[in-house]
Order: sequence, then structure tokens, then C-alpha cells
Amino acid sequence: METINGLLKALDNKVPASIAKRLDGLQKLNQKLVNAKAEHNENPTEESQESLDEIIEFIQDTQDDLQDDLEVLVEQKRNAHSKLQAEAREKEEARSREEARSKAEARSKAEARSRAEAISRAEAKQREELEKKQLEEKALESDDKSKTEKKSGIGWGGLLLGGALLVLTGGAIKFFGNKK
Repeated sequence: METINGLLKALDNKVPASIAKRLDGLQKLNQKLVNAKAEHNENPTEESQESLDEIIEFIQDTQDDLQDDLEVLVEQKRNAHSKLQAEAREKEEARSREEARSKAEARSKAEARSRAEAISRAEAKQREELEKKQLEEKALESDDKSKTEKKSGIGWGGLLLGGALLVLTGGAIKFFGNKK
């Protein structure tokens, strides 16, 4: 009976209705055993001894069956508890893996963002330098054009002046050459 009580404590006294009925029946059998022992002690006969032995044997069989069933229930409860703990551990591990993965993703996104920003800064700097070079080249070209135009303007003027001098000189030579 002690073993049954220990198993009931392990189950927190929560058993299915069929086993509860069997426990109640076992208590009634124990009461009958007490009555049979009292009757046998008052009037010991062979019939009362046989009746007492039958009750004791039936109680022992019932206790063994109940003990086996309660042990199965305790084992099921322990397995269920172990399974719940394993599931909780798995969930915790999955959550930890997910957190680690999300941190890694955030880190890689931040690194990619910083690389992209560095690249865009470098590209912006290159564009700035290119624009400066283009502006300098345009400035040089405009300076060259203005210098060329000035030279060309002086060249045309000199050419016109030279042509006019040539014509006048030729006319003067003819005029003074005919006077002789």
C-alpha cells in the first residue's frame, strides 16, 4: 500500500476515473479484510480462514494491478514532462538561433550600408574631381579660344593693312615711275 501511496503522490493524486474507482474498491476490500479478520479472531474456523485467505489474495492481486497501472501513469507523466522540457529547450535554442541570425543580418546590412555609403562618397568625390577637371578644361579652352581669337583678329587686321600698303606702294611706284 505504501508503494501505491507513493505513486499517487508522484501523480499529485490525479488519476483517471477508472483507476479512482479501483482505488475505492481496494479501500472497500481492505475494510472487508478488517471485518473478516475480526470475525475470524472471534470464531476461528477453516471456512473463515479460507475466506480470509481469498480476500488477502484478491487484495494483493488488485494492489499489484493498481501498482502496475499507476507506474505506467507515472512513467507517462515523466515522459510527457521530459518531452515538454525538450520542446521548451528546442524552442529556446530556435529562438536563440533566430536572434543570432537576425543580429548577423542586421550586422551585414549595416556593413553593406556603410560600404555603400563609402562607395557613394568615393563616387561623389570622383564626380566632384571630374567636374573640377571639366571646369578647368573648359576654362582653359575658353582661354585658348580667346587667345586664338585675339591672335586671329590681329592677323586679319595685319593682313588687311599689309594688303593696303602693297597696293598703295605699287600705285606709288607706278606714279613716280611714270614721271621720269
